[in-house]
Amino acid sequence: MRILLAFPRPLIPADTGGKIRSLQIFSRLSERAEIHAISQADPERDDLGIMEMKRIFASYTPVFWKERIKYSPGFYIDIVKNRFSAMPYFIDKFCRSEFTGALGKLAASQRFDLLFCDFLQTATPALELPMRPRVVFEHNVEYLLRKRQWETETESSKKWIFEAEWKKTQKVEALVCRSFDRVIAVSEEDRSTFEKDFGVRNVSTIPTGVDCEYFRPQGTPPLPGRLVFVGSMDWYPNEDGVLWFLKNVFPSIKRVAPYVTLTIVGRNPPASLTDAASGFSGVTLTGRVSDVRPFLAEAEAVVVPLRVGGGTRIKIPEAMAMGKAVVSTRIGAEGLPFQDRREILLEDEPEKFAASVIDLLKNTKLRLTVGNAARERVACDHGWGTVTDHVERILLTVMAGQNTLANSIPPGRIACFPNS
Repeated sequence: MRILLAFPRPLIPADTGGKIRSLQIFSRLSERAEIHAISQADPERDDLGIMEMKRIFASYTPVFWKERIKYSPGFYIDIVKNRFSAMPYFIDKFCRSEFTGALGKLAASQRFDLLFCDFLQTATPALELPMRPRVVFEHNVEYLLRKRQWETETESSKKWIFEAEWKKTQKVEALVCRSFDRVIAVSEEDRSTFEKDFGVRNVSTIPTGVDCEYFRPQGTPPLPGRLVFVGSMDWYPNEDGVLWFLKNVFPSIKRVAPYVTLTIVGRNPPASLTDAASGFSGVTLTGRVSDVRPFLAEAEAVVVPLRVGGGTRIKIPEAMAMGKAVVSTRIGAEGLPFQDRREILLEDEPEKFAASVIDLLKNTKLRLTVGNAARERVACDHGWGTVTDHVERILLTVMAGQNTLANSIPPGRIACFPNS
């Protein structure tokens, strides 16, 4: 099997849930198939990642590009300019002639059995290519993720931006899903949404994976009262969720258990979060770390207070693999097959969320029972080898022509450009 694989950026450092999932699957798949990969890359920031991509895959083509730094003046200028584009901002920055041209040249240079696009960002510029069959890996229902951002946002300027983003994304995502031979989703909930909202039936699901050898109980006692959140803090759903937790949940916990501390583990915490954390004793923001396991090992409980999201959160099974009890909102655990009050505690209301955290901190038996049940479940059902097996079977089915898409758009209809 010879695969042309397009992904947004080098997968290393694997510092987001999507990159972790892609790296774990594609590195294993590369041992079974000949994969030729392409992505955009920053020649300075991604130098180590570029080297690793060349090591993992049969070939890797970096398309050099310097992305605007988030929240910089240039970033905001691009956001304003994007108001006049038919593309949402997060896709528009990948619809560059350099990337589209390099992808087309690579596709025409040799014979591939299929095109595999990781995320909507790379599938959209691939729409103009005549190559078949083609598969898109949707880690989230992207339009729904942005719609939820719009629904929960209270600041008028951000709400205005999020409204335009989700409506643009919905149109693009529907076009991609209807134009690819197979859509891979990460949960049954996402599959149902694709089918219901976009009228497609060519959707397969794969389970969320975890490396249970890497993430395993450390054999050291947790720190009394230590709560931990793990996630990239420059991703809006994480920022929003932690801010909600600090404002609405953490004060209730501190009133009952003043000794409780919170460690927020993740890259690039924004000023809004730094300011909010400064109002509490015992709240630490680590920024980027090379290894999250020492911080998870210290936790008596792991919190996932997300109000916005899509797909599935890898942070949850990773914490579970270490034997940790997790308290999450239902959106935070959406798409994961874990049973409430058995392998996880699910609460959406602030006071109930706080009460569940306090129960875990004060009841050692409950904490250990939930953590052990969670560890057992992920170890049995969620290894990355099993997930890769699922992906391989899907690709072989597509190659065999068992899911040829009938309602594809003709090549040449370039979705990246508003005038096409």
